[in-house]
Amino acid sequence: DTTRIVEAQAAFDAVFFTNIVKNHVDRPSGSQLAATSLDAFQSSYGVRKVLPSGMTVSGQYQLNRTKTSLSYQNINPEYTSNLVLEMRQPMLRRFGIDYNRSLILVARNDRRISQHAFERQVRDTLRQVDELYWRLVQARRDVTITARLLADFQAIYEYLEARQQFDITPVQLAATRANLEQAKADFITRRANVFNAEDRLVAVMNAQDVNLAEETEIIPEDLPQTPRLVVDRLAEVQTALDNREEIKEQELRGANAKIAVGRAKNGELPRFDLTFRQTYDGLGVSADRSFDEVTRGHFIEYFVGVEFEMPIGNRGPNAAHQRSRLQYFQAIASLKKVFEDVILDVNLTTRALSTSYDQIRPSFEAAEAREREVESTVARAERKDIATLNSELGARQGLASARRAMIGAMVDYNIAVIDLE
Repeated sequence: DTTRIVEAQAAFDAVFFTNIVKNHVDRPSGSQLAATSLDAFQSSYGVRKVLPSGMTVSGQYQLNRTKTSLSYQNINPEYTSNLVLEMRQPMLRRFGIDYNRSLILVARNDRRISQHAFERQVRDTLRQVDELYWRLVQARRDVTITARLLADFQAIYEYLEARQQFDITPVQLAATRANLEQAKADFITRRANVFNAEDRLVAVMNAQDVNLAEETEIIPEDLPQTPRLVVDRLAEVQTALDNREEIKEQELRGANAKIAVGRAKNGELPRFDLTFRQTYDGLGVSADRSFDEVTRGHFIEYFVGVEFEMPIGNRGPNAAHQRSRLQYFQAIASLKKVFEDVILDVNLTTRALSTSYDQIRPSFEAAEAREREVESTVARAERKDIATLNSELGARQGLASARRAMIGAMVDYNIAVIDLE
């Protein structure tokens, strides 16, 4: 987009142009006043530039050499030189600095939009890295909880297997074995979740020294923090409205749409151009002599012209103006929608922040209560029957669920803090 600014500014750069023509004519003639042979060489060299007002100024030097078989020609070959200075100024359509520099303003706004989009992408990437980091913390902790539960499950199954000759029926042992194998499958899934979380984090980081094709283990060093963050929702909303890149991007798009309305409105005007041309002429037996004649200024031509053009009905420009106005209204409506989306984001994030924090303490107390339940069930009797063992297993499963809920609430709280930032 920076290069597009230069491209728009380059419309006012001077342009060098040249035109060289060699023409040889050899045809019969029915009059002695018309030559049968003509050898003509024409060349022109000049510079042309567009000014911010829309005026096109140009200056060119023309050199022509003509050699003919006409016997009445006094100078043969003859050289003519012309210095032509021309100004063409639109008076209605394409007139004015605002119109002719509008594309530069659009390009600058596009560059600012790209800058905001880049900053938003950086912000979103940082947020995604933080979230995936905490999800990795949660996944590793989940594997630890599941491993403990699986170890307890395995111990209970071995205990039942040792007593199958006494009071454990094959049906009870088979049911416990099925639950054990299901727990092992669950552990494999949760272990795979750790590898998936590591790969996602590596992919988002896109670090040059870490390759997804290699087996990379990421061990988090930080634990979720749980200090209460007190926020003022209205202040957070105002901060978001003042700083969010999405709003600034849409405001710039609205500015571009407004510029487009002005350009389309200018396009409805008829074309009314004024042209002024001044030509210095010179003639001689050589190129030098004809050029010297031009510098003396003995022969000067003046030309003033007016051009007018207007489409009958003017339907095309009118439709373009109407479309640009509708696009401008659409940009304004989109800006309002962005405002509403930002306010919604802040409301949801502040509510999630409060909710996740409020869930931490109940989750912690639930985990402690489940742990006491497990201890009470284990200490209930030395010789455990199948009902007591199933009750112990259920208590341990409840403890694992409570621990998962507690780490989930802590991770969600840290992610909510990131979202609020």
